[in-house]
Amino acid sequence: MVYHTDGMILSPVREVFHGEVNDVLVCQDLRSPVRACYTLIAVKDRVTAKRLLAVLENGRRESAGEEPYLRLFSENDRLCLLFEYRGERRLDRFAEGQLTAMRDREHTAVNLVMACLSSPLPFPLLFLALSGGNTHLSQDGGVYFTCYFDLARLDESIGEPQCVDRCVEVLLSLLQRSSRRQLKSFELLRKKAKRDAYNAFPELYRDIRITALPDEKTSLRQRIKGAWQRNRDMLFRVLLRVCAVVAVLALVILISQLIFGDFPLLRLFQNTFETIGTEDLTIT
Repeated sequence: MVYHTDGMILSPVREVFHGEVNDVLVCQDLRSPVRACYTLIAVKDRVTAKRLLAVLENGRRESAGEEPYLRLFSENDRLCLLFEYRGERRLDRFAEGQLTAMRDREHTAVNLVMACLSSPLPFPLLFLALSGGNTHLSQDGGVYFTCYFDLARLDESIGEPQCVDRCVEVLLSLLQRSSRRQLKSFELLRKKAKRDAYNAFPELYRDIRITALPDEKTSLRQRIKGAWQRNRDMLFRVLLRVCAVVAVLALVILISQLIFGDFPLLRLFQNTFETIGTEDLTIT
């Protein structure tokens, strides 16, 4: 099914989620010169569509100052929300290999709280973003959300306290595995979470900042290890391409030797002053 809005022709290239009340698709804009990709939520259930519209209308966040979506439109009997697309790097999968130092984990913890503070998503949708693999880790330690939502789980009563509680769960999981010696930030979050002491994200941000390890210059070994963790995928792709080029070149040389008994390019490395025609001047 192709979707249309504001001069855009959105053609699905991947179905991320298929549910009873909504689908989530990655679409390409066929009218874009660069074939830009977007995330599309298509709501099929009318009751869910009404509930979602109420959340978007009544749950506007004053700190955001913008709509959480790029486009809101209908296609046939479906309510559609269009979002920016970003590739997936799930926090629960990439943190273990990328965040090797305690300071890196605390830095990412701060970034997660900042992402929650700055997100324009209403709290019922932010709660879904903090669940179900929608929290992602960029290569520089930043945190961002995807909108791969199962709207059957949408709860209009969710507010900031519930989102903060869910965020604390993610933070504790992130900080707990950093070392055998527990961080001060982890201990403080764990104690206050038991008392349900958090009701707002600014409180959570303040506690992480005041208990975080002080910044210090990282060693050369840590910088090299961090650079390897961030760029190993790219280095592997480069190495794979170099190996492919070498293999093709070797095959061309082999075929040339079999057919012509020579490879013309190798003559560049031959001493022309010692060889004239069929005469080799080095032979006495």
